[in-house]
Amino acid sequence: MSDDADFTPNRDRAIWIEGKFTEAMLDRLRPRILEFTAQSRQPITVFVNGSGGRPDVAETILKLLRETTQDDARASRIITVGCSRVCSMAANFLSAGDFAIASPGCKLLYHGARWAPHDLTGEWASEWVSMARALPTFHEMHAAALARRSVHRFLYVVSSYRETFAQERANASDPSLTDLDCLQAILRGKLSQAGQTVLQRAIPLWESYNGLLLQFQKRMRRGRSVSKARLRRLMFHASAAFEWERNQDAGVWDGGLGRISDHFHFLNAYFDFEKLGEWVAARSEPQAGDTDAEAAYFLQFRLFFLALCRALQEGENELTAVDAVHLGLIDSIRDLASP
Repeated sequence: MSDDADFTPNRDRAIWIEGKFTEAMLDRLRPRILEFTAQSRQPITVFVNGSGGRPDVAETILKLLRETTQDDARASRIITVGCSRVCSMAANFLSAGDFAIASPGCKLLYHGARWAPHDLTGEWASEWVSMARALPTFHEMHAAALARRSVHRFLYVVSSYRETFAQERANASDPSLTDLDCLQAILRGKLSQAGQTVLQRAIPLWESYNGLLLQFQKRMRRGRSVSKARLRRLMFHASAAFEWERNQDAGVWDGGLGRISDHFHFLNAYFDFEKLGEWVAARSEPQAGDTDAEAAYFLQFRLFFLALCRALQEGENELTAVDAVHLGLIDSIRDLASP
């Protein structure tokens, strides 16, 4: 199998996602996917032109595509191809590909979790309150899942522009700009208005995330035990301390219980994204060496990408294919998406 096959859609080993992710779609696609995975480990192409649906169905399809056999433990590479419009769960599915492509005119719609409306009864009102409280958890989980599957693309974007950061400082006549500031300025000039809105929404989120992680890191260094119960306690204390630090001088403050809860949900989702054991090992003690310096350098960008993915959970964010490339959500734009 040539290297080109890893990056080239193959209609002979392809499935088509159209409409919503439903059980009927899963039943239709399952035999075809199982046929492909039984044949070989060659890449499988997925043409996507969907409009949302059930997350569990999308996850099951991804799991089937990565099925292995007793004779070969490798998983097939997944090439996803966005056709004319991919919305909601379909956009997340497109980004989950090992190599994700969109046609030049493709529109990608990202937004947060939704529930179908019900008649407003007393019982439903109680359920609605519970769902509203759970929304931050869902949003953090979905953001972490999207970031985990796409962060390698965003770091490639960072690497591509890294050598231009010095020129960006010179152009702005501001030597104090950080590399992250420079990247944000570069992206701002390349994104559509919708993409710029997502970028601007992510900046304060990143500042909040960074402060939360600093609070958590301070507490991690005070002890050696990392049991799950202790980690959850440290997350709560870091969340409360961060909220107090930001509001201790406020004239009127309600204690920030809702925001403390949101901070806690972020920390939970972040460590799912970063793999907690590796993060703790890397930051509990001082590190040395070029590899560690590079990892520390890219950490700020990984965290900012998570903030971008979280920003996509707010409102309706219809991005162009160009936006998606610059934000690390897809790999390439090609005029071959239509099946």
